[in-house]
Amino acid sequence: MTEAELEKYFVDMKAIAEKDSTANKEFLETMTEQLAELKKPALDTKAPGTEKLDPKGGFINFADYAQAVFKDEVFRGQPNKQDKRLMAWQEKAAGEGLEEGTDSEGGFLIPEEFRTELLRISVEKSDLISRVMNIPMNVNTIGIPYIKDTTRATGTIHGGVQLYWTGEEVAKTKSAPKFGRITLVLNKLTGLCYATDEILQDSPISLEPLLTSVFTDAFAWTMDGAILNGTGAGQPMGVLNGPACISITKETGQGADTIMFENIIKMYARMPARNKKNAVFIANEDTFPQLAVMQIAVGTGGVPLWLPAGSASGKPYDTLMGKPLLWNEHCPKLGDAGDISFIDWSQYLLGQKRGRGGGIQTASSIHFKFDTDEKTFRFVFRVDGQPWWPSALTPRYSNSTISPYIKIAERA
Repeated sequence: MTEAELEKYFVDMKAIAEKDSTANKEFLETMTEQLAELKKPALDTKAPGTEKLDPKGGFINFADYAQAVFKDEVFRGQPNKQDKRLMAWQEKAAGEGLEEGTDSEGGFLIPEEFRTELLRISVEKSDLISRVMNIPMNVNTIGIPYIKDTTRATGTIHGGVQLYWTGEEVAKTKSAPKFGRITLVLNKLTGLCYATDEILQDSPISLEPLLTSVFTDAFAWTMDGAILNGTGAGQPMGVLNGPACISITKETGQGADTIMFENIIKMYARMPARNKKNAVFIANEDTFPQLAVMQIAVGTGGVPLWLPAGSASGKPYDTLMGKPLLWNEHCPKLGDAGDISFIDWSQYLLGQKRGRGGGIQTASSIHFKFDTDEKTFRFVFRVDGQPWWPSALTPRYSNSTISPYIKIAERA
């Protein structure tokens, strides 16, 4: 989220939260601090005493850094042969208030730019992270307010606001919105990587694309899975497990492991009108054979829908009901609940640690796998996420609830 987007979000939420200042005091204070942090001017690197820490630590790339770590062990006890950049980076990092690596234990803090690059590529590889509402967190816990609007059947909106047609000299009737709070608490997503002395010594250039590819893929892949299926226990709460997720029951007589066009129509119908513009379908690739042969009944026959006559010669459509269709292997298998879903991802909150300790924290050790001649690289990413809607909404004149999270129920 950019500074402008965060400020607009804050202004909107502040207007809501100020109506219940006691319940939302913590939220206002936290968001004010985060906006102030974003608005701080950059340091003047030419002014005395404001020299900025080189984000690369003087290294050309991650492979250059990794080889320096390897040489530190080879030439330990011979300061004139050790890489001066490595020790200089640790001293400067400590002076900047960053956590210093413990040289006596073979640990070194990996330069900031390489950590940032790893996170940036990871986000770009994810199908979902770029679509959700990203919340920067300078603290470990943050409360996000929401309006408790679960039903409008009684003529109220925003949890209790109601207007009345009032005659002359008739007393007005008061009403007020109801608020709730979603709490994001940062969890840790971690990984370890071992690199042999041989690859560090003989082919350091091979190490950088290997680590970058393997771990950016891993972070993106794991986060997609958590955003979809997370349990909320020590990890984000996935949309498919959230209390506001609506399950569309199968049709009468519908066979096991099948998808019917009626399922898709009913999913689309349960998405709120204002959320349809952002919503996308997301499905397991095993659903493709079912989608490709969907038909709508006409008399005793049927008309193909997704691949009409003559269209199979081109690229198969990646849209349904005019909305994008994303393929993701974290969706449950064909026939299970959620094998295809219709989601407005802007209604999912993803908190990521910012500031000190933010991004992907990385460190290395030359002693952890000493007996097998391997070096260890550690990766830690602090994040939490939850659906913004705590429950589905009952419209004014309908018995069918609506929600920005819709899935098809199991078809066993």
